[in-house]
Amino acid sequence: MVSIIVTNYNYGMYLGRCLRSCLAQKNADFEVIVVDDCSTDNSLEVLESFKDEVKIISLDKNVGVAAASNIGIKSAKGQFIIRVDADDYVSDKMCNFMRTYLIHNKDAFCVSCDYILVNDHEEFIERKYADTDNISCGIMYRKDLLMQMGGYNSSFRHREEEELRKRLDNFYNIHHLKIPFYRYRMHNVNKTKTKEYEECKV
Repeated sequence: MVSIIVTNYNYGMYLGRCLRSCLAQKNADFEVIVVDDCSTDNSLEVLESFKDEVKIISLDKNVGVAAASNIGIKSAKGQFIIRVDADDYVSDKMCNFMRTYLIHNKDAFCVSCDYILVNDHEEFIERKYADTDNISCGIMYRKDLLMQMGGYNSSFRHREEEELRKRLDNFYNIHHLKIPFYRYRMHNVNKTKTKEYEECKV
């Protein structure tokens, strides 16, 4: 089984689109887990309409994406886990292809896929290659190994993937599928555009 982990903080305007894409996975045994990081917008109202299809974890205080991801991962039933940001969306073939890759490549700690930058209208901007321009989502991990290595460092509110790669060093054996299953939405409130993100040091 694949567990899709969606962490959300005040992305109610995009959350429905994200979840519909996650729930549309084909030829894959999967679950969707949403960890709402104490949102103050309409996110919980959006989640109410998905309560019969996804597992919802609502946090009482904002803990940041790394800690929220760990909470979702610990509750996951799947052998494999993959994160999707609440403002992004994915191909319906993502889980099947990436799970199959890990099953047949035992030496891989994880596998990433390429991604396409889209605007707020979901129009194509640019294709990105994950082996040269990596992001924190769209990477499928073996859950047991990720947790064995301590998961994400909860003290990092941003750049948690960079910290993980640096901490694990050579153990972080990532393979790449050069298929753009992931859609990375560019908009005015991307967390990577914030001053807090820029000032975060790994």
